[in-house]
Amino acid sequence: MNCPNCGTSNLDNAAVCVNCGRSLGAGAPSSYTPPPPPSNFGAPPSVGAGATIPNYLWQSIVVTLCCCLPLGIVSIIFAAQVNSKLAQGDVAGAQEASQKAKMFALIGFGVGLVIIILSMIFNGAVFMNAIREAQANR
Repeated sequence: MNCPNCGTSNLDNAAVCVNCGRSLGAGAPSSYTPPPPPSNFGAPPSVGAGATIPNYLWQSIVVTLCCCLPLGIVSIIFAAQVNSKLAQGDVAGAQEASQKAKMFALIGFGVGLVIIILSMIFNGAVFMNAIREAQANR
């Protein structure tokens, strides 16, 4: 028996077409719907409906280069673990690594910001002292 919708050859006693799923009986559409093809083949694993777990890698790199080297390196290590844990199916581990990468990046940014502000204050004080001494020696 050939399907009137797609022309695929089916068994004589088939109720639905093996190709398109249309009913081969009285011409009424079938309640069978074929499963959709996988839409994320080759894509990184995701959590929930379209949500992905952020890895905070670029933030970790910026913190390492600009703010605080030790905490930035720790943040990069955790950021690198997120995608590999997702690929292994360890969603809880990926979320934990993501949170740790974020935490160390934020702490490193804060520490770096405090160090930069303190060094600016110290350098400003040294500069002002040098100006006062130069004026006094005139």
